Amino acid sequence: MKISTLGTALVLTCSALAHPAVAAVDAKVTSSPQLEKRRKEVVINKDYKKLQDLKNGEAETSEAPKPWVRTIYKDKVEIVTPTIIAGVTISAKPPTTTDGLEPWISLNADGSPKTINPKMKNGVIKNKSPDYSTWFQDVKTVTYSKEELRAHNMEEDEVFVEEKLIPEDLTYRLLNPIVRCTPDLYKMKGVGKDQTPEPFCFPRDNSRLYMDKSYFITWYYPFFGKDVEKVRVHLSYVKESWKQKGMRKRDLDASENVVEKRSEVMQKGGQLSKNSFYMSEWLLKEEGMLPITIDPEWFNDGEYYHKVLISLQPDNMTDDEFDHLENFVVVEIAQKARVAKGTYLDLKEQEELNELKALHGEDYDIEEGLDLELYMTIVTLPTCVLVAAVLMYLFVSYNKRQYDLGFLKKVKLNRMKTKTKKGLYMELPQWLGEKKD
Repeated sequence: MKISTLGTALVLTCSALAHPAVAAVDAKVTSSPQLEKRRKEVVINKDYKKLQDLKNGEAETSEAPKPWVRTIYKDKVEIVTPTIIAGVTISAKPPTTTDGLEPWISLNADGSPKTINPKMKNGVIKNKSPDYSTWFQDVKTVTYSKEELRAHNMEEDEVFVEEKLIPEDLTYRLLNPIVRCTPDLYKMKGVGKDQTPEPFCFPRDNSRLYMDKSYFITWYYPFFGKDVEKVRVHLSYVKESWKQKGMRKRDLDASENVVEKRSEVMQKGGQLSKNSFYMSEWLLKEEGMLPITIDPEWFNDGEYYHKVLISLQPDNMTDDEFDHLENFVVVEIAQKARVAKGTYLDLKEQEELNELKALHGEDYDIEEGLDLELYMTIVTLPTCVLVAAVLMYLFVSYNKRQYDLGFLKKVKLNRMKTKTKKGLYMELPQWLGEKKD
């Protein structure tokens, strides 16, 4: 049976008191007494933890949605596998019944997701899922003759032309709960807010994206012509100019006498320093979004942020024909500040010191190393003051003759004289007590 150190010490003490004849026992304490603390089971709020994991873009694999089956186009059966990106479940199984209060995903200015929960108030649903109106509908022109239309008010040779709006195929669009990009979500860029960011909705121009976080790049796909089937995203480094530091100089057009308006980054003097350090795979333009995670490898040693230009290349352009500066937005990728976590460091060091004293005696002391940073501060400051004093003394000694006025002699000035009526000159009185002749 194993007896604790504290129990051994109590047994030895009681034996010595009960039997004085017993010789003293030479006991060596190997460690400080460890008292067993009462433990209490911690109750974890699983719902709160789940929400925090979703907020931070983390999700447990055990709680990931399971694949489900659906039938599309009347007789086509397919298996749908949900995926979780930045805490957002893509291709989740829709509810069997809907009432307009289903949560949907909106995006912040930087492209990070946020959940919107609609609410019913006074019979009106607030913050409901967006209505895309006719933004994604195609226009089809149909021509009818009188024989085809059979309108009673048409002439025999009359032709009627009608434009019809064809609804979009939502078979795969409804699987994505993230808000889609439309011109209603454009936010004008530039200092004068007069430049369109098309075809991009998110992230918005001049927003900041942090390392190891996931964001969504969204675009309005009807911006591209019908001859474009796929697009891919390019990320390029931007080299800032001194004009970014608040020293921007506006150009004045003498012919029109107007001040030229400039955009936030590129038209302030920024230039592409490296084209396409990242290129995505070719994507169907109808997808309208691409999730990206800011990779630590995009930062060089000692760099904490970069200006990055985001552009879209359609598949009807080769790499040589593609112009990164034709349609773009510029964002900033940055590292988050690191916070030191040393709250209990002093307590831990004190506990270790007590254990060592229990092993080696109360006279045991730890000789800590020299704090190099503190030593350099203590030595550098007085040294700088001393050097400055010596230089000042030498400067004053060398230039002493420049302000020494000892070589100047006193100059006697002739007293001013005034002319009398008789033509003679007399000195002016120097004090009140002097009388005139």
